[in-house]
Amino acid sequence: MASMAEVHRGLYGAALLAKFDRDGMNAFGHEGVDAWRSFFAAVIVAPMYLVWVAIYGQPHPEGTPFISALLFESLSYTIGWLIFPLVLWHLSPSLGCRDRFFHFLAAYNWVAVLQNGLFIGMDLLFALVGAPDGARGFLGLAVLIYVLLYGWFVAKEGLGLAAGPAATVVALDMITSMFWELISDGMIIAR
Repeated sequence: MASMAEVHRGLYGAALLAKFDRDGMNAFGHEGVDAWRSFFAAVIVAPMYLVWVAIYGQPHPEGTPFISALLFESLSYTIGWLIFPLVLWHLSPSLGCRDRFFHFLAAYNWVAVLQNGLFIGMDLLFALVGAPDGARGFLGLAVLIYVLLYGWFVAKEGLGLAAGPAATVVALDMITSMFWELISDGMIIAR
């Protein structure tokens, strides 16, 4: 579990990286334990995920007991946090960045707090003000583009990659997320 100082340092580094300031990478350690402790970010994001579920709902079959749905969503959420790092770990030798993997992963996890905060903040704002679909679509696209650029910058700086391979890492993140969402949604429907 991360200490309050680690949480503060991680979020501070993520905020610097959000401004495309490479000094933000100095907030993160380089060891496996640093990457492991950065998964505390998932605990911080969990309430945001619950708000998202409250706004949009989840397609569980009628009559699904609450505890079953909660356990399924908890497991799905946990696997969602682990799948991309596991895939990237196995691909990092091919990309020539295995030695920087833990440093990147520590940054990547803390950055996810701010990225999720942006999306849930936007969703809450839209829910509160009842923004028209056109405004939702435009602002949603703008936030998505920013988050992708933010992720690209973190991959480039954290893994020491050139622009193209860093873009590949961001694409891999999106693909694994979409893949896991399709799998988990398929498991809900199959029940």
